[in-house]
Amino acid sequence: PVRDRELQLLTSSRLACARSCQRKHYYRYELGLSRIRSADALRFGAAFHRGLETRNKGADEATAIAQASAGYEQVPQWADPVEWAVERETLRSLLAGHFWRYSEDNLQFVAVEQSFQTPLLNPGSGHPSRLFLAAGKIDGIVKLADGRLAVLEYKTAGEEIGPDSEYWLRLRCDPQISMYILGARAMGFDVSTVLYDVTRKPTISPKLIPTLDDQGRKIVLDANGKRVFKKDGTPRESASTADGFVLQQKTESPEQYGERVLADIGERPDHYFSRREVPRLEEELAEFRLELWQQAQQLRDAQRSDRWFRNVGKMTCSYCSFSSLCLNSIQVNPDAPPAGYEVLADVHPELSTGGDASQGD
Repeated sequence: PVRDRELQLLTSSRLACARSCQRKHYYRYELGLSRIRSADALRFGAAFHRGLETRNKGADEATAIAQASAGYEQVPQWADPVEWAVERETLRSLLAGHFWRYSEDNLQFVAVEQSFQTPLLNPGSGHPSRLFLAAGKIDGIVKLADGRLAVLEYKTAGEEIGPDSEYWLRLRCDPQISMYILGARAMGFDVSTVLYDVTRKPTISPKLIPTLDDQGRKIVLDANGKRVFKKDGTPRESASTADGFVLQQKTESPEQYGERVLADIGERPDHYFSRREVPRLEEELAEFRLELWQQAQQLRDAQRSDRWFRNVGKMTCSYCSFSSLCLNSIQVNPDAPPAGYEVLADVHPELSTGGDASQGD
């Protein structure tokens, strides 16, 4: 439906969605459709972000971790209880590791969780759009050691984040950086750069560990299921394929796994955490203003014609939460959304106080 009167918000999330696939944008932002069950990566990222925000607002580390993991107290019906607990312990360990890693940093927070809405200006005439506003929510504004102000942006990643990784090359070209610099300046913060704080998710997973008896000794059973003892009467603690002796094992508990993640962080913190400046030149900001206006016009054209083309491909459809609807050409009635979906009252919940980062920026 074409909206002629209300000003629409263009966030980085909405713009990225439209660039990915206009049909996806139609489902998410025109109809307001969203999956009821959030994807693991988005749910985890939102919880991690909540912990950092709580800490930045002055809470102690224990409180920040508790608030971040509060959503894991109840196990949803669709979730495996063990996997749910492992995700919870991963979250807690990464937050504890992050607080330790940057406990001696010299960042001074000027503002935390700042939402902005600013006029979308026509680059040619300088006049504001009568249809759109640029909007977003900035994780933080910080003062660096040399006195410069920077936008602080938190990310969680499931890939290599070393200094030579492609991850940083992509961030260098990410239009979100330009959006947030312009948004911060519109709020009166004279920012000159963006400081990206990236946390990598663990590459290790729960492993098998020996089952121990009450005295803390490993248990080895023979082919008949009986415990094996040595000649001196003490229990054998090593397996033997030739004799059919099997070491009893079990998967470590979520809590044990979390402790191992925390220990791994202590041994190689640079594998998990990285902070880098990603600057923007003034000519790059000018180019972004042109692109932003162009995207707004493309969206308006699609709204007028009510045509939302698909971008069909493995890399788009495989990760799209609407692919089952789109690829089967299912007509969606917003008044009766398909099973597993809901219609959001606010298509930009991330901009509200306490908004869910998994739904947007």
